[in-house]
Amino acid sequence: MRIAYFVNSFKSVNWGGQATSNGIKKLVEQTYPNAEFTPLNLPPFPLNKIRIFRTFWEKKLANAILKDDRVNVLKNLNKLNIDKSFFEGFDTVCFNGEGAIHSKSGHLIRLMGMLYEFKKRGAFVSALNQTVDLGNNKLIQDVVKKVYSMVDYLAVREPVSQRELQKLGLNPELVADAAYALGSLSKEEVEELTSDLNLPQKFVAVTGSSYLKRSRKSIKLMDKLLIEIQKFYKDMPIYFLANAKTDMYIAKKLKSKYRFTIFGFPEKHDKAMAVIAKAYVVIGGRQHPNIFAAMQGIPFMPLKGNTHKMEGVVELLKYPMDVLSWNDCDKFNDAFEKIERIRHDLYDNAEVPILKTICLK
Repeated sequence: MRIAYFVNSFKSVNWGGQATSNGIKKLVEQTYPNAEFTPLNLPPFPLNKIRIFRTFWEKKLANAILKDDRVNVLKNLNKLNIDKSFFEGFDTVCFNGEGAIHSKSGHLIRLMGMLYEFKKRGAFVSALNQTVDLGNNKLIQDVVKKVYSMVDYLAVREPVSQRELQKLGLNPELVADAAYALGSLSKEEVEELTSDLNLPQKFVAVTGSSYLKRSRKSIKLMDKLLIEIQKFYKDMPIYFLANAKTDMYIAKKLKSKYRFTIFGFPEKHDKAMAVIAKAYVVIGGRQHPNIFAAMQGIPFMPLKGNTHKMEGVVELLKYPMDVLSWNDCDKFNDAFEKIERIRHDLYDNAEVPILKTICLK
């Protein structure tokens, strides 16, 4: 068995991407020890920085998929820098959808075209580990429904996305995010990974969100959150966990005001999890740092992302807190107080769903 694996996020700056790819690889190796697992790096888009110049070909590709016109699917994939040689030599596909299956994704149509062609070549295709948030975009809904009705195995990582695909007439399995497959860190592992950081006994770990942008508005939203954190947690130091380039941009803009420590790239996901394991609380809108917090038994306060993935995480974990908007300043203090109750009432008996198996074939 030769397995084509994409989206390949092993080398991503994002800790979630790193964790999910490593989790999937671990499970594949456990289930298919003799398989050849081949991460595929997707060629960049043509005219990558100017989206408008490629939307024309994306629409043509979408329509070719819906018409079941394989010739034009291949033609338009080629226009989007995917040559037919990309599909050669694989009998199995493990598609890690992650956060790419949403209405604002610049990758969705091209990825759907690739899955379509792999199926036409007779490969066994698994589409898994994804949040699906298609909004009201009818064309995208139709394309996803068409392609996902063709695949051999379909799974989503949280229940909100499961319901979305069910509304399209599909029947996806609910399989928690692959990051859970890595398991929690032991106390010894946490100490080893953080030994060079000189972490304080208590600190607040803050993350950004895919909802935020490199803009004044987003900086102001983060600033308001940090003000409320300082009011409630008083002299407790802040560690800003920069899980993406946007997070790092915002953190650097606010560092001089709050004098916090920035922890981010090139640090890896396991070290990030170890830092989270020593945090007093995690506050922010990054999905995987909050998942890491749940895995390590650390309370977290969830804020919105650019899809409903955070709502899905909270529902999957049965976590007793609503996902807050970045504009909910008047609710932050109540949320901090609820975290203190969670610390005492929830984590003594918490059951975190652990990803155990992924069925490729």
